[in-house]
Parts: sequence; structure tokens; C-alpha cells
Amino acid sequence: MKKSTLAMLCLLMIIISTVFCLAGCKSRTDEMVDLETYTTKQMTKTKKQVIECINEQDKEGLKKLFSKDAQKRIEDLDGKLDQLIGAFNGNKIESAKGRSPAFEGSAQTQPLHIYGDYDLKLSNGEEYILFINICDIDDNHQENKGLFQLSLLTFSDEEIPEGFRRNTTVDDYGIFVYTLEEAQNQ
Repeated sequence: MKKSTLAMLCLLMIIISTVFCLAGCKSRTDEMVDLETYTTKQMTKTKKQVIECINEQDKEGLKKLFSKDAQKRIEDLDGKLDQLIGAFNGNKIESAKGRSPAFEGSAQTQPLHIYGDYDLKLSNGEEYILFINICDIDDNHQENKGLFQLSLLTFSDEEIPEGFRRNTTVDDYGIFVYTLEEAQNQ
């Protein structure tokens, strides 16, 4: 009797352990799907705000999207915002198509950085490429939340010269505008 009770107890512990393990794996998968959905939603929101500010030529609105830390770190922020908005020559962004955003970090291992790149179609028919980098979650450093980098290529994917490299990393603070002429002379 003791042996059968002991065997039943061992079997019950194995079943309970298996259930907890499977539930743990499922929740991690669910967490990753949720994080991907979350980052897509946040980048879509930020992209819309950036495009609206560019189309409205709203330098102050665009400036407010940058984190407080980035506003302090970016040298001549106002001049760079003027350069970015000026690169559109008054043309409006009609569409912005991009890949799913990438992210680095998680809600548990902060900061959560989200990166997006978009092919822009302008009202004059030209195509540009816009890279948006944001810090979305950083509970210990709220001043880091917001945009920290915008990079604009004033040419399309098809026009990128062979060997062209942006001279920034994804974690650099700043606003960077690249023209085709500059890219060809690298």
C-alpha cells in the first residue's frame, strides 16, 4: 500500500511539473508575441507623429518627440531639425512603408529600444528612406524615453551607392541627413 501511494505521489509530481513547464514555455512565447505587437504599435504611433510634424513643418512638435536626454545631447538640435524638415523642400510625405520594427530589450530588461525604417513616397514622386529610433521603456531613467535618433536618406533603396554606409550606429543620438551626392562621394 505504501509503495502504491508513493508511486502515485511521484506520478502526480511528474504531471504537475510537466504542466508548469509547458505553461511556462507558452507564457514566454505569448510574451514575445505581445512584445512584438506592442513594439509595432508604439513605432506606428511614433512614425505617424514624426510624419505629421514633418508635413506640417512643425519643428517644435518634432523637438518635443525627442527624449529630454536626447534634447540635451544633440548638438545644435534646432539647426538639425531645420535641416531635416528642409530636406523635404515643402513636399509632403504621402506614404511610409516599412518592415516590422526591431527591438532591443524587454519590459523586464530595460531600456526597451525600438528601431524602424521606412520607405517614404513624397508628393513630388521622390522616394526617401527614414530611420526612427526610440527608447520606449526605461523605468529607471524617464528622461531617456522618446526619440533619440532620426536618419534620413534623401534617395531611394534603388539609388543607394555601392559601399554606402551611414556613419552612425543605431544607438547614436542625433539627426542625420544624407544626400545622394554625399553618399556617392564616400
